[in-house]
Amino acid sequence: MFRTLRSTRGNAVIEFAFVFPIMFALFVGILEFSRVFYIRLTLLSAVREASRFTVTGNVLPDPENPGGFLSRVDSIVQSVQNAAPGLDVETGAVTIIGPNGPGDPGGPDDVVTIQVDYDIDLLTPIIRPVFPPDGRHHYMVAIMTQNEPF
Repeated sequence: MFRTLRSTRGNAVIEFAFVFPIMFALFVGILEFSRVFYIRLTLLSAVREASRFTVTGNVLPDPENPGGFLSRVDSIVQSVQNAAPGLDVETGAVTIIGPNGPGDPGGPDDVVTIQVDYDIDLLTPIIRPVFPPDGRHHYMVAIMTQNEPF
């Protein structure tokens, strides 16, 4: 009888049952943080790419109208969307503010601000309640540049 009381069989299973939830939460938290960090860096890169496109005054070809071109505002928005692979950056989430207010890409030597608003849906059920409403983290990226004399 004393032999069964001092037996260590099954200790590993019990210890694993205590440690597993903590390790799993840590692992999922690392994945969630990595995902948010990827989205943040991708948005920063997309806004930077759009600002390079903006300062030159160039426009993109219109994919729906061969031989035609998009407006400067639509070209800037398309540039942000092209530079953010894997993210669904909506057209309304990109704001271009020039000297005449929102929607103005400015002219030569004007200062233009490009801003992207993005809601990151958190996937981890433990972390979601920390970010109300609905477990979303709002992230905003903006850059201000001066156009070249194009």
